[in-house]
Amino acid sequence: MHTAARLLIAISGLLIAMGGLYDLLAPRLPLNLLAICGVNHRAQSLVRELLRALGGALIAIGSSVCAIAIAAGPVLTSFELVLILLLVLPAEGVNALAMHRVGSPWRFPAAFAVLTLIGALLAWASA
Repeated sequence: MHTAARLLIAISGLLIAMGGLYDLLAPRLPLNLLAICGVNHRAQSLVRELLRALGGALIAIGSSVCAIAIAAGPVLTSFELVLILLLVLPAEGVNALAMHRVGSPWRFPAAFAVLTLIGALLAWASA
């Protein structure tokens, strides 16, 4: 069960980092954000840069979670699991909520948070 838990957590970290990479490298704003900004080019630029900043933060969080899951000892300790949850749940929870508010596909970050939570619960159950 430790392997399954570790794999779920590592996959969720990888998915979070990939989502961040998408935000970081998006060449233009998604249509829903473009519609909110309208023709205000300064607002478009601001939102694009905030999206890039979010992407950088998500890459850091996802990479850290993946590294913790892979580099941990044979059993993920309570400290490591709490650290992972402290990294993922607030970041992806707020991300999902904000994305929902602006009409973006919020289910992806919500699913990554749930996947991480399931992995942590499996790790605790098998400890």
